[in-house]
Amino acid sequence: MKKSWVIAGTICLVAGLIIAGTAAGTPGQTDREKALASLVEAERAFSRTSDEKGIREAFLAWLAPDAIVFRPMPVEGRPVYEKMDPASPAHLIWEPEVAEIAASGEMGYTSGPYRLSPQRGAEPTRFGHYVSVWKKQPDGTWKVFLDIGVQHDRPASVSPVTNVATPRAPADVAALSPEALRDEEKAVGNRGGQFESRVGAHGYRKALAESAATDVRVYRPGRFPSVGKDRIKDLIPPSAGMVYPGSKRRQGRFQALVAWSGDLACTYGTSEYGKTKSAAETVSFLKIWRKDRSGTWKICLDIQIPVPAETEKTG
Repeated sequence: MKKSWVIAGTICLVAGLIIAGTAAGTPGQTDREKALASLVEAERAFSRTSDEKGIREAFLAWLAPDAIVFRPMPVEGRPVYEKMDPASPAHLIWEPEVAEIAASGEMGYTSGPYRLSPQRGAEPTRFGHYVSVWKKQPDGTWKVFLDIGVQHDRPASVSPVTNVATPRAPADVAALSPEALRDEEKAVGNRGGQFESRVGAHGYRKALAESAATDVRVYRPGRFPSVGKDRIKDLIPPSAGMVYPGSKRRQGRFQALVAWSGDLACTYGTSEYGKTKSAAETVSFLKIWRKDRSGTWKICLDIQIPVPAETEKTG
């Protein structure tokens, strides 16, 4: 099914809205702390698999059957790693520094620093931060549904993360009925479309400041992530994302995933906007949304990576 929103001249296509509740079992209240701990441990086990068995085997073991990875466009994840050379000596490890889970316990995300070395035991040559959205599978195990990241300079310290930040929704809530969940899917899709419209008219910085949670995390290539609404300006210039007068309208194509409990969601896809009168720019993005105490969906994590023109043409 395709559903489209036309908002303030911006066309936002939401293709095949995904009901998270179809992924596993019967919705209901969960032991949230236990579920969150299991999510963090799954992320750590994922990294251990990469450390011990290699990148290809780790991702094939931990990616969900329907996983999406960003290269830099969102593409099916498993084929990317199935084509990877099994003999590659590249060594990749990472660890979570933040993790959040829906009240219903079947959807969450993790994020933290990663390090890539040409081979095991060698000094890392690439550093960055990843973001992974996880879904529980029918057998109750966690698998990665979305995987994206940014590269940045070597951090001042590469010591292990000792404490994982665990922001959480305002209150534990019960799983929604199918009808209520569809309403939340529509609400998230509308919020995503409205956001695109605001960016085109007023710039990304202002639009994000209006829609962000107080503890929003922002990721951009070449920069260390920022945390908090007051830090948005550190990573995003005032005019970023604005549509050039007389150029093509801003267009976004995205999909949405909403937790059973309707308190955590994500939108992901691509966005194109007129950068100059004759040229357009395309970016891939993932936004994680959290419902606040007033019932308003707010962005708690925003990551965006550029799509080179040649990549967009070749798919």
